[in-house]
Amino acid sequence: MTKDLQAGFLSMIYATWLHNHLALALVAVIAFSAFLLIRQPKRKYVFFLFGFLFLLLQFEYQKHFGKALEDQTINSIILQGGHLKTKSVLEDVFSKLIPFSLWLLGWGSLVLGMIL
Repeated sequence: MTKDLQAGFLSMIYATWLHNHLALALVAVIAFSAFLLIRQPKRKYVFFLFGFLFLLLQFEYQKHFGKALEDQTINSIILQGGHLKTKSVLEDVFSKLIPFSLWLLGWGSLVLGMIL
């Protein structure tokens, strides 16, 4: 492998890490939680697994598909102009309520897992 190819490969790995480091960490913790749940089924491991899954879903929602889902829903519900209040409510639901709910479910599940 040439030096240029090695440098390009390392640059790709680094850029992937910068873009997805939180998601990669969450996937690793989800795999570990699933392993613990299989090895020793306990309620707290279920809460840990669901908590990290909700946090991963919230991260991916905000980073990748939240805006597209919001635009698609608004365009399919509001077919003609006007309806500014409906559009404003839908924008708030998709940009604030859903991410906050996923965050709250994730951390709430983790706290429940620590308490139980």
